[in-house]
Amino acid sequence: MIGAGPSGLAASKVLASRGVPFDCFEAGSGIGGLWRYGNDNGMSGVYASLHTNISKESMSFSSLAMPDTYPVFPHHSKVLAYMEDYAATFGLLRRITFGTEVTSVRPLDDGGWEVAHRRRGDTAAQVETRRYTEVVVANGHHWNPRLPDPAVPGAEEFEGSALHSHDYRTPEAYAGRRVLVIGMGNSACEIAAEVSRTAARTFLSARDATHVFPKMLLGRPADHLVWSPLSRIPRFLKGPAMALLLRLTRGAPAQYGLAEPVRGPLAAHPSTSDELLVQLARGAVTPRPGVSSFGRDTATFTDGSQEPVDAVVYATGYSISFPFLDPGVFAARGGRTELYLRTVPPRLPGLYFMGLAQPAGEAFPLLEPQAEWIAGLITGTIALPSQQDMTRAISREWRLHGRTYAPTYRHGIEIDVRSYHRALRRELRAGARRARGGVPPLPAPAAPGPRSGLGPPTEAT
Repeated sequence: MIGAGPSGLAASKVLASRGVPFDCFEAGSGIGGLWRYGNDNGMSGVYASLHTNISKESMSFSSLAMPDTYPVFPHHSKVLAYMEDYAATFGLLRRITFGTEVTSVRPLDDGGWEVAHRRRGDTAAQVETRRYTEVVVANGHHWNPRLPDPAVPGAEEFEGSALHSHDYRTPEAYAGRRVLVIGMGNSACEIAAEVSRTAARTFLSARDATHVFPKMLLGRPADHLVWSPLSRIPRFLKGPAMALLLRLTRGAPAQYGLAEPVRGPLAAHPSTSDELLVQLARGAVTPRPGVSSFGRDTATFTDGSQEPVDAVVYATGYSISFPFLDPGVFAARGGRTELYLRTVPPRLPGLYFMGLAQPAGEAFPLLEPQAEWIAGLITGTIALPSQQDMTRAISREWRLHGRTYAPTYRHGIEIDVRSYHRALRRELRAGARRARGGVPPLPAPAAPGPRSGLGPPTEAT
């Protein structure tokens, strides 16, 4: 297991409950991944004031609810405390090796995987290797900052401060300054709203107009609509119904100075922020189109307008990357991953990916069902379809994805949560029938050494 964030914890809990021996390597000194503020693994982009933009129900694992005493949208410190309680409840801490970085995961010719790891701070000469029959990758997808590529013309000449939102922590550094926030996702919306309270001017630049959702709709958290009667109507009606609901509850984008989005509200991952809408209405945040170029202390936009700027925050998202895997073995390309049910690479037996499905709303509840499927594959109670069938299924999924979501890097792992749950349940049932009925699954990697099955030196990691 690589990583002890939400995905790694869910997988660890399920594997432990099945009696599957495993190692879990975490580069930081504690659990939590991005939810550990100032994580010493360098991978957390959580800022000091961050609260969740989805409800506590959508931030709870299937087997342990967040406390009733938590607010609807918890602060990041409460999410971490909940994760620590989850780890303690299921006895996971003793199964995790902290301060250990996985540097390489390599398929072996005779089956299985060679995993190289080292203690953080050790030299390359101190790397240790071990062989495993299976590897579960749970390193997250919100840790590798993604900047505009190619860079905005003139960016190297800009003399003000510039950083990615991953490195933003507090607004004090922006007091009295003219700040440009680039992006229109959740981080961009919330950071722009926060810095605008003390900045001299705040500009929010977006290449494409985006629907901004309030956190509450019809008196309930907006993410609860995923499981409401509205979610069961046909998709060609669902989009217009959501657009009407937004118009009735939030008003027209023009009331906030925003352009009208070209795509419907369900074609993109929702940007959710009450604070931004208020600051836009107050004039504290000024919306602008995309940036076309920078000068020494100015930004020019695609509509020809220009503004003086002292500081830039790039809230331009993250790259999905696996630095321990050779790109020739597996890589995410253009934000897309060629994975059966966002989990299994058809041609790489024994390699599994956790948490590479991004829904609008529900987050943690997806992880344990995904881990149950992986555990069934490892223990042999579930069998996969053939490589050909998985490859065809991936192609069908991408065709549907292209008709549903915006063709951008950000939406490469976007899913409809109800459809994903249904597909996973179907596969669990079909995989169990294959295993019971003797339908040959994909060939399993041979266990190296004199032993077979799971357990040192051939357990899962």
